[in-house]
Amino acid sequence: MDNEKPQAEQPNTEAQVVADTTGTEATLEAETTGSAVEAEPPASANKPTTNKSSGLLKFCLLLVALIALAGMGVSYYLYLQISQQQQQSEQLAADIAQAKLAPEAKLKTLDSAQHETEQQLSQTQSALDKLSQTQSQLNTKVATLAQRHPNHWMAAEAEYLVRIAGRKLWLEKDPQTAASLLHAADERIAAMQEPSLVPLRKAIAEDIAAVSEIKNADIAGTVFTLDGVIGKLDKMPLNKLQQQDEPTAEDQQVSNSFSDWRSNLAKTWEALKEDFFTIRKVTTDVTPLLSAKQEWYLEENIRNKLLQAQLALYQYNELNYRQSITMARKWIQQYYDLDNDNTQEVLKSLEALSSLKLDAINVQQFQCSKLLKQLVTYGNLMPNGEATE
Repeated sequence: MDNEKPQAEQPNTEAQVVADTTGTEATLEAETTGSAVEAEPPASANKPTTNKSSGLLKFCLLLVALIALAGMGVSYYLYLQISQQQQQSEQLAADIAQAKLAPEAKLKTLDSAQHETEQQLSQTQSALDKLSQTQSQLNTKVATLAQRHPNHWMAAEAEYLVRIAGRKLWLEKDPQTAASLLHAADERIAAMQEPSLVPLRKAIAEDIAAVSEIKNADIAGTVFTLDGVIGKLDKMPLNKLQQQDEPTAEDQQVSNSFSDWRSNLAKTWEALKEDFFTIRKVTTDVTPLLSAKQEWYLEENIRNKLLQAQLALYQYNELNYRQSITMARKWIQQYYDLDNDNTQEVLKSLEALSSLKLDAINVQQFQCSKLLKQLVTYGNLMPNGEATE
């Protein structure tokens, strides 16, 4: 099979060589002879083709030129746009840089101002510290001079008595003792015989008048009375069913006297009732109205109310005090034997305690306290009338 392919292609090669040789000879003969017959047909045949090719070429060149011009225009427009954007970017960057510089400048200004303010504050604080030290030194010297005064111990004693009076008034709710202590303080100030202390004595007199207006209630005595009532609760008997006595034969007889017509009528009525009604006699022991457990709860509730009344006394709460006393009296009258002597005594005590009045203490502080502090600290009263803290 491989040997057949070269043999088939060989005649074509030889025919081509012969054709080329024949064409070459014909060309040479045409050139040498210069015959017109053979030269004219090619010229007349290629003329329209050449004109068409040159027109197409011109059109293509014109189209290429137009495209090039259009590309140049687009490129120039894009160049202008890019240049404009670049200028805007540069302007924006410049504005941003300037905007950054402005806060930095302000921060520097604020830092410098803050630094100056801190320096001024430190200077002011140091000046205040010096003034405070000077004032404390002066106060110490004045206090030392005041203690050298011969009547200084009387002023100190008067201030102590006023402090004790405040504790008696506000902590122990004892206005009577507080007023007595204020009188004692006024006596100490009067013993100093200083005309300049008249404002102090006037303030003490006003405090004594304000405390004396408070109605004194014997809190301790009332509490002890309530303790006595609580101790008698277990001695009071409860109410029991009362057994009616049977009428005797003499009681049922009708008298012959006309003046006894009312008793005779009542006896007749009782006799009629005995004929129509059956009466059973109670032969067992009479039981109380409450059980033993209920009796214990009742006694504890009454004791609790009386203890609440004591607490209300210490708190100066008149409303709670009266409510507790009233509730205890109500329970005793309802469940206990009112004919018993202990019960009657307890009820009388509670009735007397219910009339107790408790006035609120409106005095918040003594007017003489500041003046006494000035007197003890400086040895005399300050002109402005204000105590130094």
